[in-house]
Amino acid sequence: MPALVLLGHRCRLGSDDLVIPGILESTLRAIWLALIIWLFIWHEINTELCINGWHLRMYLIGVMVILGSTLILTIVLTCHSMRGTIMHTAPRRHVPLLLLLRFMFKIPEIVWNVVGTVWIATGLVDCTGETTLPILMKAVVGYCWIVMICFTLGMLVLFDPLGKPSKHSNASESDPNYFMESSSTYIQVWERRCRVLCCCLNTKDRNNSEAFRNVADVLASIFEDNNLVASDIAAALVLLRLKRKQEEQEAQVQRQNINSSISVRALQLEGRLPFQQTPPPEWMKVGSAHHFMRFALGSYGWPWFIYRRFWGGLCSLWSGLKCCACCRALPPSILSDNCCMCHTAALKAVTNLEERNLIYVSFHNSIFQVPFYVAIDDETEHVIVAIRGTLSLQDAITDMTALAAPVEAEGLPEGSQAHKGMVQAAKFVMQRLEETRAIGVAMSSRSRYGLVVTGHSLGAGTAVVLSAMLRPQYPHLKCFAFSPPGGLVSQELASATQSFVMSVIVGDDLVPRLSMNSLYDLRNKIMCVLETCQKPKHEVLTQGLLSLCCKRSPNLGQDYAVESPSQNRPLLPTPGSSYTYFNPVFGFHEEQESLDDVRTPFGEGSDGSTTSARPTDTPLFLPGRVLYCTQRTSPEERSSEEEPHHWEAHWADPQEFSELLITPNMMRHHLPKEVLETLWDVATQPFVPS
Repeated sequence: MPALVLLGHRCRLGSDDLVIPGILESTLRAIWLALIIWLFIWHEINTELCINGWHLRMYLIGVMVILGSTLILTIVLTCHSMRGTIMHTAPRRHVPLLLLLRFMFKIPEIVWNVVGTVWIATGLVDCTGETTLPILMKAVVGYCWIVMICFTLGMLVLFDPLGKPSKHSNASESDPNYFMESSSTYIQVWERRCRVLCCCLNTKDRNNSEAFRNVADVLASIFEDNNLVASDIAAALVLLRLKRKQEEQEAQVQRQNINSSISVRALQLEGRLPFQQTPPPEWMKVGSAHHFMRFALGSYGWPWFIYRRFWGGLCSLWSGLKCCACCRALPPSILSDNCCMCHTAALKAVTNLEERNLIYVSFHNSIFQVPFYVAIDDETEHVIVAIRGTLSLQDAITDMTALAAPVEAEGLPEGSQAHKGMVQAAKFVMQRLEETRAIGVAMSSRSRYGLVVTGHSLGAGTAVVLSAMLRPQYPHLKCFAFSPPGGLVSQELASATQSFVMSVIVGDDLVPRLSMNSLYDLRNKIMCVLETCQKPKHEVLTQGLLSLCCKRSPNLGQDYAVESPSQNRPLLPTPGSSYTYFNPVFGFHEEQESLDDVRTPFGEGSDGSTTSARPTDTPLFLPGRVLYCTQRTSPEERSSEEEPHHWEAHWADPQEFSELLITPNMMRHHLPKEVLETLWDVATQPFVPS
């Protein structure tokens, strides 16, 4: 629902977010009140042993009165917060008033606790003999101070620094200049947040400051004018997961009725689909992709090497470690490894390369500066440039610098653009390659060898841009991009990369579907599912939490049926249009305001006039030819968990990845280990004639 507004300021919670905190607080206060009442009744006679014992009795009675009153008010507030649905807020219209009243009860609680603290500190209440009353009073005072400190910290966290409830709430805010000022405010707020979260980095560095501003612009473009709170988004993701599950079940029924598939052998030899004007080059094969994925995995060093096999990984690395290497003469071609050369040892273990085949290895990592290495692969007769994916906070900042930046190289179409963070990273790698002449050194000893550039995730995006820059110098270059980001290159550059880039995507991987366009699409779908949901938020979140803990799909019942925005109503309606949906409570179609009122009108002023496009408006796409690996059967339908092969692959249209999928595997399918194992599974399947 829209964010809760108190005294003209917006909070980071909604009026239906008080259910679970209210139940928790009511339970704790009830237990504490019962304990104080029981101890007071049991020890009340002992107050006669205390000097000024009536002060002690009066204080404890006052605490019980305040606790009881607050408990009643909290229960009323919690019950009120349970009413209505996520977006139907009318039944909860009294929540702000009750919440203010609840805050006012803090005043006597604070005053009374100060009084008790003074009495204890000054020794006004002093008991003789064996009695626990002084200890009880100190415990009550300490508890009250802890509660008030937690309450104050909670208020600071929930306070929205933007202050105003909504840019659409006042008619005076229809001025186009208001949107520009508000957008600037959002960017400043997000930039401050980035600097706080990345306080361990050098925030005064010019490179870092530019990255923070770009990340702030990206985040502001997604979240500005979005009057939702975090719990609304969490509930929407649960509902979208339910819808995705329904779609998977429908698709499975269709697959059972259609007994046709594309064999791996046919894919490797022809791979021609209607949307492709020409078949892919001969070198784009599943087996080759699996082979070069090992080099992309090796660039991660020791963390991913010991993933899933901790003790076995340590034993495998032991023989390749060089203890106290920082005190010894290191090979000049290996830079920024740790003291025991763990990264290099893991690199050699994963790729089966010998140290003489490592021409240049750099594990230096900063914003826009990614680790990479140059090696000679005698098995396939290629010189390999492998770039590491995201593994640090600096890499995450590079990922989030998602503005479009020009890519300049001979032979590229005019107006070619790409993800700015990865363009900067590619320029860094290019500069290091030119300074060290690493590729030239490798080629001089292997003149007949080809050149392969590869990487996973961030490394894949950087590899694509770097390949475009290196193509004029190495026209037969090949690029294997594993799980590249969806918002990577402009349409012109995407078309130009089809001849030298093979992108590999596994299952429900989130990253290849992640772009500014897909995030805008997800934001609008969130609004749609919240509007159509007819159950309270706490029930949706509870079911989502249970499904997460029990590893099963949420069972929300028929009342949680999620409408499809693309089929039942326009996802991006024309200005001024409205949409309707069937209200199962009242049994009629209820008209709602246009989605223009809940999304930021990028590229248009509030009066319909055209404004300058923001840097985040440039659409970016997947690069090259896309090999898509999918599961042949769902986990529930497999006859046995020991089934050796349950993946298949086909050439896919990049447009298939324009929408984010909310599934339990969307992060797991992105892991480099999963990509490597999936490619092995596909590559080793026996040939079955189609």
